[in-house]
Amino acid sequence: MANADTRVYVRLSLSQAKPGNEAAVAKIEDDLMAFFAKQPGYLHGYQIVGGDSEGRVGRLTLWESDQHADQAAQTEHVLSQRSQLIMLIEGDLHVEDSWIARVVEPAKQ
Repeated sequence: MANADTRVYVRLSLSQAKPGNEAAVAKIEDDLMAFFAKQPGYLHGYQIVGGDSEGRVGRLTLWESDQHADQAAQTEHVLSQRSQLIMLIEGDLHVEDSWIARVVEPAKQ
């Protein structure tokens, strides 16, 4: 069980595919999530597939630390996938951000 002092590093990436590139963007996002799940320090992740007012898709990942997230992000595989992704998305609608978050236990049912 986590306590009130437990912290995680959170990364969010949202992007909108250029018209006709939606399937290619989804495939890259699937690949990145599968890759991240195997990396040291990865805790949990979510693919974002709808509900954004701009029509963006992406991922939210939780890591033990920013160092773990950075290490994964700097691998040859991720850099290659990101370079492909950049060509397929609308640049002005792309967002990447990160935070330190405090773990809060879910409500007991």
